[in-house]
Amino acid sequence: MKNIKIIFLTLITLTVVISCVKDDVENNSKGDYVVGFKNSQSSYIYTDNDVEPVQVFEPIDLVGGSNGTTSDTDISIPFSIDVTSTAILGTDYTINATGGSVTLEAGSSFVKLPFTINPSVLPGNVPKTIIINLGQPSTVGTVVADDKKTITVTIAKCASDLEGTYALEVTREDNGVVYNFPNEVITQLALGVYETSSTGPYDDLTNDGAPRNGFIFKDVCQSIAIDEQYLGDYYSNLVEGDEDAGSVTLDPATGEVVSITMNYSIRGFSSGVTRRYFTAVYTKL
Repeated sequence: MKNIKIIFLTLITLTVVISCVKDDVENNSKGDYVVGFKNSQSSYIYTDNDVEPVQVFEPIDLVGGSNGTTSDTDISIPFSIDVTSTAILGTDYTINATGGSVTLEAGSSFVKLPFTINPSVLPGNVPKTIIINLGQPSTVGTVVADDKKTITVTIAKCASDLEGTYALEVTREDNGVVYNFPNEVITQLALGVYETSSTGPYDDLTNDGAPRNGFIFKDVCQSIAIDEQYLGDYYSNLVEGDEDAGSVTLDPATGEVVSITMNYSIRGFSSGVTRRYFTAVYTKL
């Protein structure tokens, strides 16, 4: 059963739903201010035509604390580049923040960590990673959320052509139930960014008002990345790729797509099941 919708059309609906959401969502409204990265992973894909530096940013959010209010003082948030990163600082990218920290200004709910990527120096079909860790803020009464203290940013230069129609078989891992979608359509939204036409067992989310039935994923040199997102961009259930979110199989002779395998989960069900895992195999038609 899908969870409560994000968008509420009437005050009465909102009042009813709040009591349900309290059972499923952790309450961070009291105590210390809590900050953390909005996303745990992100990726930026380029082609040989991209030769100019590109500035991007990753948001650091005020997750909760102090009865849901913003801070009345600036919060200084230190960060560091993890030694396991494969991208080279100063060559592949630069961080556009001085002193190894960013400031969440008083009254703000987020701050951007900006950096510049240099696509022209990236090798073809070899993804590189920038792993950024947040440190303990110096501002008294502020902590970093354990599950939001690190982000892995993947940068790569590679071709991607996954748009088309597929025969899809989805397996729910905890009970082995299989769902078949014989004409699953994958649509390209941008370079290396795609939208499916179903999520888990659901291909009817738009009937309830959701803007889409599928989810957004990225092709990073034949490796799949599925960032955390709301189910159908409408429900409070969260869809997220596994650590190994899947891969693309190409025909070695032609380079054409043969199949795509994706591993992801949906979490936040009112039934009490915290997370359901799915393996989806898309076979190109």
